Amino acid sequence: MRIAILADPLDNQQAGIHVYTDQLLKALDATNSKHTYFVIRLQQTNQFQQLIEVPLKMPALWKGGRANRLFRQLPEKAMALHADVVVEPAHFGPFCLPQKVKRVTIIHDLTPLLFPEWHRWHSQMLQRVMLKGILKKAAIVITNSATTNADVISRFPFLSGKCNWIYPGKDHFFEPHQAPDILKQYTISQPYFHCTGTIEPRKNLDVVLEAFANYRQEEGNRHQLVIAGGKGWKTKSFYQKLQNHPFRDDIVLTGFVPKQHLRALYSMSLALIFPSRYEGFGLPLLEAMRCQTAVISSDQGSLREVGADACLFFNPDKPLELLKQMKAIAEDVSLRNDLIQRGCAREKAFSWEAAAKQFDGAMNHLESQP
Repeated sequence: MRIAILADPLDNQQAGIHVYTDQLLKALDATNSKHTYFVIRLQQTNQFQQLIEVPLKMPALWKGGRANRLFRQLPEKAMALHADVVVEPAHFGPFCLPQKVKRVTIIHDLTPLLFPEWHRWHSQMLQRVMLKGILKKAAIVITNSATTNADVISRFPFLSGKCNWIYPGKDHFFEPHQAPDILKQYTISQPYFHCTGTIEPRKNLDVVLEAFANYRQEEGNRHQLVIAGGKGWKTKSFYQKLQNHPFRDDIVLTGFVPKQHLRALYSMSLALIFPSRYEGFGLPLLEAMRCQTAVISSDQGSLREVGADACLFFNPDKPLELLKQMKAIAEDVSLRNDLIQRGCAREKAFSWEAAAKQFDGAMNHLESQP
């Protein structure tokens, strides 16, 4: 079959869906598939050996923005390629295709529907108004965990039998990397706890600020807290608490950091703290495990499913539970080393190579359907 993948996330974001799309395409490129895969995106990069990049032509002053791309340019390009299947890796689509073209939608989580208070109004509205129609037209839906799969089928029972869950893999770029010069760039001194993620309500960074205040007051040390991630939305509460924090001078906000720096931030930290209120998967857990870093994680969404016995878990609404786990990591070297060893074993269960083969297998199954 001729399969067009709408790789818009590669050009328009840097968060989890970007990572997912980038890694899946690289793994598909190394898969011996009978299908022809096209990657429709804004830029020509020539990074693939087997996948065929198809760039969109962009006028200097381009009207319509992403909506024009989603509803006109991307479907027009897919039809010009005579695609049998069109894949949307970012929830929202594909759109405006003839009935004969099979549609595949990848769902990473349903939090705009399940927890609208954490999201911007347009994200809530678009999923509330449009997602059901998108999924009704999908030949298959791919999810990223058993948790997300259950959420999707619970919300949209008509998808029972059409959902395929495929675990993402880990990025082999992440590995132990000692780079003191990178810490100096951000005025970070060891030891420190590390958080990563966009600053927005779902990531629940407020609870880390509270737990860190208690930790410093009880322990009497100069440990730092490093938060790596760009500014998102609904951030007023976070920045107010940050401004009034008793240990503000020892909290470092790096902003968005490139992978080369993120690898070092994981590797040299006491632990990753991942306090998210809900995740469809939780790639940072695997990234930290790859860097041989202990993980303290929220126990919500898919995070227990992914972390298994390789993390210390806490209720994300209870900062005292997080405080307990932070103290355990800081004080018990044998516990920290045990978590690192468990993490090294756990991350081996997740492979982009396996994900690509499962994805290609789903395309084989789709080919056999009328």
